[in-house]
Amino acid sequence: FFITGHPLERYREKLEDLRALSTAELAAMKSSTGKDESLTTAGIITNLRVLKSKRGDFYAQAALEDLSGSIEMLVFPDAFKKLHDKVKMEVPVLVRGGVRIEEGANPKLTVNDIISLEDVKVPLPKSLRIRVPLEKASENTVDELHFLFSQRKGDAKVLFDVEREGDFMVVMEAEGYNVLPDRSFIGRVEELCGRGAVRVID
Repeated sequence: FFITGHPLERYREKLEDLRALSTAELAAMKSSTGKDESLTTAGIITNLRVLKSKRGDFYAQAALEDLSGSIEMLVFPDAFKKLHDKVKMEVPVLVRGGVRIEEGANPKLTVNDIISLEDVKVPLPKSLRIRVPLEKASENTVDELHFLFSQRKGDAKVLFDVEREGDFMVVMEAEGYNVLPDRSFIGRVEELCGRGAVRVID
């Protein structure tokens, strides 16, 4: 319980961009993940217990708590060897791993990797298509886009789909305008060109 609000609140948009699953979604799973299948979730590690197996190897049990609830997590010996410091982090973390479901028990998160959420970089698209409907566009729209592109330089290419509804569409590449296509950039373009105007190519 956090008096000042859950520490994950400030990462809500980042978690959406990373397509991280909530602990509630993990807890609702009906079957275990495959050996090579990896899921991404995030939260605060609580109730940490470091234990020793019969073979003498250390492993950890804990809970991962997020905005939707919590799930039990297990860090098996092989993973614990590389993550023994990270399981002790008291900051929001991104966790990659699988889900293990045993008969009569709640799903458990089996951990392969832990990274501080602050350090996680959201992969950005390499190119975008922006639909510009001529019936809604004005000289001001073009000027605003030009200004935005000059302010938000990056590596992503931009293609324009210039269209008049029911008439024609022209595809143009914005040469010399590579942009940084983060959430705020896409939001501003959609303010200018309409909701759904931006399509990520890759």
